[in-house]
Amino acid sequence: MGLLDHFRSFVKKKALIQEGDRVLLAVSGGVDSMVLAHLLLKSGIEIGLAHCNFQLRAAESEEDEIFIRNWAKTNQTPIYVTSFQTETLAQEQKTSIQVLARELRYNWLEKIRQQESFTSILTAHHLNDSLETFFYNFTKGTGLAGMRGVPLRNEKIIRPLLFADKETILRYAKEEGIPYREDSSNPTDKYARNKIRHHVVPILKQINPSLEDTAARNFNILNQSFLLFQDRIEQFKTKWIEEIAGQLHIRIAGLQENPRTQQTLLFECIRHAGFHFRQVEQLLLQLSKRRVGAIYYSMSHRLLVDRDVLILDRLETVDDTSNSILISKETEMIALSEGMLIFETKNGKPDFFGSPDQSALLDAETLMYPLQLRKWKAGDAFCPLGMNGQHQKLQDFFSNNGFSRFEKEKTWLLVDAKGKIVWIVGYRIDDRNKINANTNSFLDITYVKDSL
Repeated sequence: MGLLDHFRSFVKKKALIQEGDRVLLAVSGGVDSMVLAHLLLKSGIEIGLAHCNFQLRAAESEEDEIFIRNWAKTNQTPIYVTSFQTETLAQEQKTSIQVLARELRYNWLEKIRQQESFTSILTAHHLNDSLETFFYNFTKGTGLAGMRGVPLRNEKIIRPLLFADKETILRYAKEEGIPYREDSSNPTDKYARNKIRHHVVPILKQINPSLEDTAARNFNILNQSFLLFQDRIEQFKTKWIEEIAGQLHIRIAGLQENPRTQQTLLFECIRHAGFHFRQVEQLLLQLSKRRVGAIYYSMSHRLLVDRDVLILDRLETVDDTSNSILISKETEMIALSEGMLIFETKNGKPDFFGSPDQSALLDAETLMYPLQLRKWKAGDAFCPLGMNGQHQKLQDFFSNNGFSRFEKEKTWLLVDAKGKIVWIVGYRIDDRNKINANTNSFLDITYVKDSL
C-alpha cells in the first residue's frame, strides 16, 4: 500500500477528518508538512495553510515564508502568516526558545482556526517524531503520559501522519516531485531532539532495523494502558476527592487504602498544582507523621494536612518574578520549580554538617518567624558564614562567586520576620544563625534539587 492509500485508510479508520471538514494545516516548508499538504489535496480535503515565521534563521526564515506563499498561490490555497521576535521574547520571559515557539505557534493557530471557522488544526508529526519524543520525555523524567509519544489527538489538534516513518515520507516526496525547504539546523546537534535523532536512534536501529514498526506497536500498547490508567485515577477521584468552596479535599483514607499506588494516585490529583512526583514521595514520607496543620507549598498552591483530609488551595498571589512564600514553624516542605525544601526542627546539635548546596543547619533560637522565601532585590546584604560578622552586599557575593544574570534571578533567599537574610538557598547561611556552643535546637533544611 502506497503512502496516499495508507493515509486515506488511516484517516478513515481513526475518524480524523469527516466529509465537509475544513482543516488548518501548520506548515514550516519542510518535507513533512509539504507532503501532508499534498496528501490532503490529493484526498479532496479543503485546507488552509498557516505559517509561523519565528525569525530564528535570518534570511532562511524569510525564504521559507516566500516559498510557502508561492506554493499556496500555485495551489490556490488560502494562507495565513504571522511572525514573532522569538529570541527577544524568550529572553524577556526567561524561557527556552523552543518552549516559547511552541506556545506562540499553537496559540496563534487556535486563534486562526476560530476566526476562519476551520474544523481542526493539523500538524505533520510522524512516527519518528513520536520515537524522539519518547526518548526525550524519558530522559526528563516524565510519567506514563509522556511515554506514549506524540498524541494522535489533542483537543482540536490532529496529527494524521503518525503512522508514517521519515524514510517513507522522504521517498514519497521524491516520487511525487514535491518541493520542500531544508532547515539548516536539522543536521546540527543544537537541540536535544537532534542529538536523539542523530546518535541515539541510529544505534538502536543497529539492534533492531525495524525500530519504527516496533515503536508503533509499543505506542499502541502504551496508549491502551494509559486509558486504563486514566480510568483508575478517575475512579479514585470520584470516590475520595470532593471540591468544597474552591478547595480540593483529598481523604487520607483513600491513600491508605491503596498503599502500593498511593504516590501515583496523590501525584495525579495534585500535579496540576505544580507538585512533582519526587516531591509527592517526600510529602508521603512526612505525611506518615500525621501532624495536623502541616503545610506543603508549590509555587501556585498549598497543601494542608487536616485531621482526615489533605486540603489543596491556590495561593492568593502568584508572581513568577517576585513570588514569595511565608514559612511557619509548621511548614514541612516547599516545592519549587527546581526542587524542594524540607524543614525539620531538631533538639540538640547536629551530628555532622552537610554540603552547603544541599542543606542549611540554623540555630532555631535565632530565627524569628514567620520566615519568608523570596528572590533577591537591590540593596540586599547579609553576614556570610566565615567572615566574622562582616556585612556583604549580595551583588558583591554574586560577583565574587561568578553568578550569571540568570543564576542571580533564579536564586532564592530565606529571610526572617524582620527581613534579615538567614540563607542564600543552596550557597551560604548568615553567620548570625550558625550553630554554636550555646545551641539547644536547630532547624535542618534539606534542599533537594531536581536534577532533571
